[in-house]
Amino acid sequence: MLGGAAFILALAAVRRTGLRGMSLTSLARGLRPLFGLGLVIMVISGVLIVLSMPFKYYLNTAFRVKMLLLIGAIVATAWLLGSGQSSASGGRLRALALVSALLWLGVGFSGRLIGFL
Repeated sequence: MLGGAAFILALAAVRRTGLRGMSLTSLARGLRPLFGLGLVIMVISGVLIVLSMPFKYYLNTAFRVKMLLLIGAIVATAWLLGSGQSSASGGRLRALALVSALLWLGVGFSGRLIGFL
């Protein structure tokens, strides 16, 4: 839910239009609750998973990288959600959307690496 909302918004921001006649502002407003709910679910489940073996996760380099990328991805996506309502320039909005999408991809990739490192 969280990744889907983030990627839909990022892709729409790169195109600089909404989806199917919906403006970027309306899309951002509609995705905000999905992003928030997905974030809450992800944080609760993530904390429970880490509490099962805290030292294993804390000492894992991929886990640390994932947490740093996650913070960046959340900030970038929240900023993108807010930029949908402002009159941000097309270049800045596209760059922010690209950074957001790449950070989320990094979160997923580093999350997969946790079991292997």
